[in-house]
Amino acid sequence: MDVKNYYETNGYVVCENLVSTELIDKLVNLYKEQIVPSKEPFFRQMTNKFDPNDVTEFGHVKQDFLDVHNYQNFPEFSTTVKEILCSDAVQNILKQVTGSKGLDLMQSLIFDVSRETLAHYDGYYLDTASPGYALAVWIALEDIDERSGRFYVIPKSTNLNIDSEAQDWTHWEWMSRMHAYYEANLKDQVFAPALKKGDALVWNSKLIHGALPITDKSFSRKSLTAHFIPSEYEYTTPFMTKEYVECKTYNGVKIYTATVIKQNEWSMKQMTH
Repeated sequence: MDVKNYYETNGYVVCENLVSTELIDKLVNLYKEQIVPSKEPFFRQMTNKFDPNDVTEFGHVKQDFLDVHNYQNFPEFSTTVKEILCSDAVQNILKQVTGSKGLDLMQSLIFDVSRETLAHYDGYYLDTASPGYALAVWIALEDIDERSGRFYVIPKSTNLNIDSEAQDWTHWEWMSRMHAYYEANLKDQVFAPALKKGDALVWNSKLIHGALPITDKSFSRKSLTAHFIPSEYEYTTPFMTKEYVECKTYNGVKIYTATVIKQNEWSMKQMTH
């Protein structure tokens, strides 16, 4: 398959067996041994705050973990995250679909369970200054059961102009309008692949995506997600006041972080108008 052509046509591409199961097992074991039982507060993307883990009756952490490549108190864990995201296998796919000689890692996340995320596109939060060249990768850290609330994409949705006036909306208004449009026009176009451990899905910052509802909460949906920008582009955060700081390079990949230890909250630009 011509992955670049497929990606440009559909806005995403599925890459089977992209990451070795040995490396994934190493990361998951460190996650279970060090991160889940920790009493330390972690920065959460969904709340923009540092919060301790909220664990379900089945032992799964409800919240997301942001910037897991930069957990200074858990160096082996973070190094393993970088080993995956900065690996030749992952980087080569990203270079193929973008035609870029290098990709900068802007942020990373681990999800233990599905957040049942509403339909949205990432460019609202993080993109290139010339919109539409950022991209993300979602890596399955286990076989993803359909009852766990699978990740989905809307193929060929990168060119929909459904929020041309978004700069005048609050974040919640934007999300509600996106969800309404999804329910009315896109719901029957959902593609939620049955990803296995080590499989990955790469998608464009303008592609609409989300997560299906959970039907059995005993199932986890462990995944590693990262957002990248081609090195030749400048990044932007159109509706957020996030400051990204270059922290290091790993395997030739420039790495940034937006999680500053003393910064306990980010705010939407609309909220300050």
